[in-house]
Amino acid sequence: MEPFTPDVTEADVERVLQRDFPAEHLPELRELIRKTEVREKDRVVLACMKNAGGGALKLKANLNDTSGWYRELLGEAEYPFYMKKIFRIDRLSEDEKAKIIEKDKNQYLTWLKPDDPHTKRQIRG
Repeated sequence: MEPFTPDVTEADVERVLQRDFPAEHLPELRELIRKTEVREKDRVVLACMKNAGGGALKLKANLNDTSGWYRELLGEAEYPFYMKKIFRIDRLSEDEKAKIIEKDKNQYLTWLKPDDPHTKRQIRG
């Protein structure tokens, strides 16, 4: 089973930015995001936001790390449970791996769209 890869957009970036970060920092953060150059930019920027936990200084630091550390930023945000088992993942059964992947998917979607009833149904089911 392949790990979940979120399909996100620039609109998601703006929505989460407004939702999670102090209004007084938004212009500066938007400018840093605009200047960020990395593959899968929206996905990486959202990972930076999730890992920052609403802290503007932490988000700035994360955005500055995107060029060299984007894989680590994605792993921390999107696959936290998988990353904890990464060095012994091959020893787990397919069922255990599938449960970890599903748990990672659910935690990310719950963070990304906490008020989306479709997400909640998907997680429960």
